[in-house]
Amino acid sequence: MTPSCSTPSPCYAVKSAASGEESLRICVHDDPGDILRLAPEWRGLMAGNPHARPFYDPTWHAAWWRCLGSGTVHLCAVRNENGDLLAIAPLTLRKDGVLRFIGGEDLSDYLDIVAAPGSYPDAWRALTEYLHSSDAPPWKEMRLHSVPATSPTAEFFSGYDGARVEKEDVCPVITLPDSWNDYTGMLGQRDERELRRKIRKAEMEADLEFGSTLSAESLEADLEDFFRLHALSQPEKEEFWNDSRRTFFREMAREMLQLGWLDLTRMRVHGHAVAANFSFDYEDRIYLYNSGYDPSERDLSAGIVLLAQNIEQAIQAGRASFDMLRGDEAYKYRFGAKDEIIYRIELTRERK
Repeated sequence: MTPSCSTPSPCYAVKSAASGEESLRICVHDDPGDILRLAPEWRGLMAGNPHARPFYDPTWHAAWWRCLGSGTVHLCAVRNENGDLLAIAPLTLRKDGVLRFIGGEDLSDYLDIVAAPGSYPDAWRALTEYLHSSDAPPWKEMRLHSVPATSPTAEFFSGYDGARVEKEDVCPVITLPDSWNDYTGMLGQRDERELRRKIRKAEMEADLEFGSTLSAESLEADLEDFFRLHALSQPEKEEFWNDSRRTFFREMAREMLQLGWLDLTRMRVHGHAVAANFSFDYEDRIYLYNSGYDPSERDLSAGIVLLAQNIEQAIQAGRASFDMLRGDEAYKYRFGAKDEIIYRIELTRERK
């Protein structure tokens, strides 16, 4: 063990293959409170990082851990000799010996480490050396879910001996043009015709209105509308909204609103919410995280019309893409989305 890299946690030294000198240190944090204590440095790695997603923010991991976490935290900070943070790997170890990302694949559509530009390979070389050492926790298998195909993590493990990198799912994504007319022109003729027809029909409603959550004061009521509409539109997921998940959504939504990333929208008719979309507006991409609508208002095609409104707003805001996240539901492709792959990465611990 080496000195603590200006933190109260133990650190593991990784030698440079070229010089044999110490080059990187893995500082291990097992206190969940360190997730937020490291937030300023952590967000420094996310800022302007093309591989970052809103799901990688420390407040997301902290809220998930408080509401749904189990096992033990193993937050690995990769630092250079000057103590600068080069990467953060938010890991948790289950009682059965499975090491995985904090955040849970059931609620986080993307998961990954966050690293400085160009530092992903070095960070993972250091992390895997540490994880196979006697200083590491007693893990048996590492399972990393929801890793984007474009991430350097997927590339690193594709060439790592013993690792299994497999397609886990797809996230259909719309590449946004410069105008609404250009967007609808991208669609198939039938899909464009049907979309325009549904929008015209909805606009005939005298009391139709669209709105967004703009303040903490309105957040709770807007979330209740979202919870209700999601449950109505997907009754097969009735058990999804247990107390822990509701609490997670409330905490996470408050944090995302404060960061300026929450895009919670709704469609109302006669003052009654008939559709709601829970999205994130992060960097140049909108992430459609979850949605719901009132099936009793099916003639309004409320879910389709609100989604079209969201896409038009994203185009007007100059966003480059609209990510419909995990799952290959047919409606996503009618909106012009194309698949982006996410991977599952598995690694078994080397026996010494």
